[in-house]
Amino acid sequence: MLNVEMNPSDFGNPTFTSTYHTMKGGELFSCLARLSKHQQWILFTGECPRPQYNELSAHHIHCSKIIHMKPSQSQSEITIVMKAIQSGNASAIVASGNIDLVSQKLLQQMANEHQCEVFFLPPTQHQYH
Repeated sequence: MLNVEMNPSDFGNPTFTSTYHTMKGGELFSCLARLSKHQQWILFTGECPRPQYNELSAHHIHCSKIIHMKPSQSQSEITIVMKAIQSGNASAIVASGNIDLVSQKLLQQMANEHQCEVFFLPPTQHQYH
C-alpha cells in the first residue's frame, strides 16, 4: 500500500479556486468530499491546476486521499485517465476540459463500469501576451 503524507505546502496554485468553482456551484467539492471517504484515491491529472490544501480541507475533503500527477511525457491525458479507471484504485478522477466531448462521454461510461467518477474542468483558455 502506498502511504502519502500531505503537507499544506505541497499544494498551492492560485488558479485552483477560480477554476474549480466554475463547476456547477461547488458540486465538485461536495462530490469529492463524499468520495474521499472511500478507500481509493482521488486523482487529479497533471493537466489540472494543483489543488490547494486549504480549499480541499475547508470542504471536508480528506487530503490524504488526493494525488496530483505530473504531466506525462509519453502518454496522453486520455490514456492516463483510462488506465486510472481500469486500475480500480481511484474513486474519482479530475481531468482537464481539454479532452474532447466524445472522449469525455466514453471515459464517463468506462468510469461507471468501474465504480469510479470522472470530472472534467472547463477547457483551458490560452492567453497570449
